[in-house]
Amino acid sequence: MSLKPDVLWAQRPDSVFLTIDLKEVQDMKVTLENDKLTFSGKVGGSTYEFTLEFFAPIKKDQSKWSTKRLIEFYLKKETEGEWTGLHKGKKMPWVKVDWKRWQDSDDEGEQKGDFNLDGMGDMNFGDMGGADEFDSDDEDLPDLEPSEPMGATSPAMSGGYGGGDVPQKVETDALD
Repeated sequence: MSLKPDVLWAQRPDSVFLTIDLKEVQDMKVTLENDKLTFSGKVGGSTYEFTLEFFAPIKKDQSKWSTKRLIEFYLKKETEGEWTGLHKGKKMPWVKVDWKRWQDSDDEGEQKGDFNLDGMGDMNFGDMGGADEFDSDDEDLPDLEPSEPMGATSPAMSGGYGGGDVPQKVETDALD
């Protein structure tokens, strides 16, 4: 039995941004039609697949996609307007709103999670290559500093509270 990946989506009046939340997908097969998206691929020995019928038709020839880090689609709506959901039919628990990119009509002055189409190819599914992209989780993180000064002893480090509810005083030898 195959699994369903998380699918995140956000929209603008003229387009939909869709992300399949999988990394390092092998044997990927994607079929985009004006009314649906079909996906299958393997990650770490598990097979993921789904078919998603869009809420309304899209313009396949003006849509783009990228597989740099995650699998991302920019889908051009056939008719401008707000979709009440990404797909037709009942709620699918694996389809979720991409709140980082979502923009309500009252947010129109802000550029909230703008769709970055740089590097996204057209719907030529034979073009699977892409340049490396820097990601915020690629940067070096500083070492964590200890929460207590060196030499201090907490009750957990000294073997607990000695059987009672009150911490016991711990004697330490002074260093000369």
